[in-house]
Order: sequence, then C-alpha cells, then structure tokens
Amino acid sequence: MSSPSQLDFVTVDVFTAKQYEGNPLAIIRIPNGVVISQEQKQTIAREFNLSEATFLHENDAHAQEDTWTVDIFLTTAEIPFAGHPTIGTACYVLARAAQERGIQDGVIEGGFKLKAGPVDLRYDISKKTARAAIPHDVLLQSRLADAHQNNKIQVQDDFAVVSIVKGMTFVLVEVESLEALKLVSLAGRSVVIDGLDKGWDRTFIGMYFFVRMGKSSEAAVSLRTRMIEGPLEDPATGSAASALTAYLSLKEGNANETLRYELVQGVEMGRRSEILIDIQMNNDKSISKVFLEGAAVQVMDGRVSI
Repeated sequence: MSSPSQLDFVTVDVFTAKQYEGNPLAIIRIPNGVVISQEQKQTIAREFNLSEATFLHENDAHAQEDTWTVDIFLTTAEIPFAGHPTIGTACYVLARAAQERGIQDGVIEGGFKLKAGPVDLRYDISKKTARAAIPHDVLLQSRLADAHQNNKIQVQDDFAVVSIVKGMTFVLVEVESLEALKLVSLAGRSVVIDGLDKGWDRTFIGMYFFVRMGKSSEAAVSLRTRMIEGPLEDPATGSAASALTAYLSLKEGNANETLRYELVQGVEMGRRSEILIDIQMNNDKSISKVFLEGAAVQVMDGRVSI
C-alpha cells in the first residue's frame, strides 16, 4: 500500500445542471492500493470547507463490477449517508465510466458501498442525472420537538422528528406560505433535542422547513424547502428531502403506491437546487424503497496535498 503526496480532486455542483447553482461537493479520488488515514480525510474535508466532501476509492483496472467504496465527510466528522454527496459522486464516476467506454446514450448502472449500506445507482447519460436507491431505516422519533415559533412565522404546534438512517435526523417544520419560508432565519446555535429514541441519539440534527406547492405538471407533489443547521443554511439536502418525503408518504400514502416528489431548495440563498424523490410503499403502507434523483455539473479540478 502506498501513500502519495497529492490526490486528484474535482468539485461538482449537485442537484442542478447549471454551474454555480445547487450544492457544491468536493470529490477526492483515492487510487487503488493507496491508503490515507481518517485524520487525513478529515483534514482535507475541513480544508475544502464545503458542507460535505467524498473520498472515492477507485477500483483496479481489472474490476468486474462498477462498485466503489465512498466515504462522506462533513468538516467535523464522517457521516453514514448524505444525499447530495451520493448523487454528485454518482454523476461524476458513472459519467466518467461511460466516457471511457465510448457510451454516448442510454443508462449505465453501478453501486456504492457507504457506511449506511450498499446503494444501487443508475445514470442517464443523455439527461446527465443519477438515480440512487438510498439506504433507509426510517424512524419517526417518538418524542416531538418543542414548537419553534416566532412572531413572524406560523408553524404547526407540534412537528415530527424523523431519522432517514441512524445518524441523520431532521426536525420537519411545515410553514404556511412562501413568504413565511423566506422569513426563516439562521439560528445562533445548533438544534439540541433531549429524549431521542435510545440508540438513535448520536446523530446530526437539522431543521427542514417546507411549504406545499400543490402538484407539478407531472402529478408529483411539489415542495419548496430550506434546511437550517445552526448558523448555516444548506442549498440542497438529499437526506433531509428523503426524510420529509418518507414522512409524508407514511402519513398520506396508500398501500403499494409509488409517490413522486419534486423539491426545490436553496432559492433564498441564490443556489437553486432541484431534487426528485420516488417513494414505493408496501402492502402494509410501510416504505419499501426510496429513490433519490438529480443532476450534477463539474466546476473545478486539481490536486490536493496530503
């Protein structure tokens, strides 16, 4: 095993087809046979200072399957799953695989090994969009958060606290209008909720605000959203979108139904993001599958020293 002094990287904007919109992501390529430490990964993620960075462990030249191990890091810690890193990395690596093989249209399939579990991927070459069957272990936390209200924003008295997988939890706050959504302000500190279910309390927690916009032209449920975590706002949050749509499907979906959602996030901060989610329901109205879909566009490339 070797340890080079520099690694190749790219940045992509995710959940958009336009550069400088969507949510930026750094993808650091780790060649086959190269090992870097957890501390080095964390240092690199902190240096990029984006909401997340991924470390793509590349396969050797004789690999039989398009399956890659991917590590996802915040600036402060590794996390088991996040939506925009999954979609962004999928768009990058599968587009590159198609280009290397001279495939110009159709669909190419692959997979990721994440800390949260395996993820099946499909990449539409002409549309430049990736679709991921995301790992999910949806839990509606038994304790409701205290209502988060001020004089300008009207919200429900109680709102759900939902984990899409262990380690990724969101407080779902429905507001009454786009005007109310615009008035949501950044908090001075991160959300702390006491009394989360045992075994699920070591988790990232964000506030996900949403307003219903009716049905789209394709009969999808249309939602406008914002994700706030302490003093920061995220332009696109696939894990939060998955938690919200899973929650709405459990409340409002029917047996064996497939529900489609179109979410627009990041408008208020000038980085519009478009997220598509399909939720497949079981016969008992539990969730069978969650599919997350979106585009990504490359912005930068270079080398990072380690």
